[in-house]
Amino acid sequence: MDGHDLLARIQARGRLHGINQTRRTVQGVLGALQDLLPAPAFRRMTAHLPADLHPAPPAGDARPIEVLGCRAFITRLAARLHLDEPDAAFLARTVFEHLNAAGSGPAPAAVAHLVAADLRPLLRAGVTPARQPTLRMRISLASSSGSAAKQVAGSDR
Repeated sequence: MDGHDLLARIQARGRLHGINQTRRTVQGVLGALQDLLPAPAFRRMTAHLPADLHPAPPAGDARPIEVLGCRAFITRLAARLHLDEPDAAFLARTVFEHLNAAGSGPAPAAVAHLVAADLRPLLRAGVTPARQPTLRMRISLASSSGSAAKQVAGSDR
């Protein structure tokens, strides 16, 4: 998926008014995420994106990594984008969902383990976890009337 297609999908899903507002939203979400990730991980994640979607580099060479929860991340994003918090949360989910679906390069879901635990589901938006197969065992019990078989299911309904 190229950059224009990615922006068009985010614009449609996020109900944004134009390509400039969409670009500003992607830059804002990535800029807020940039404060939470180590620089090498962030560079790998954004390497496949067009240069105009990259957020402005942080001021100074060495920056501390901040550990923010989901609410603090959304509050910071809302201030950056001049939006209400529910709108900022919706747009962050939309951007992460489409970046995860883009399939080119590392996705935000791949670096979710580097952020606070309550923020991980937001970075994994649009990624469906693989369903673990249910274990089934067949246990044969000998009874007085012959042999009866009983099926035991692990967590299956």
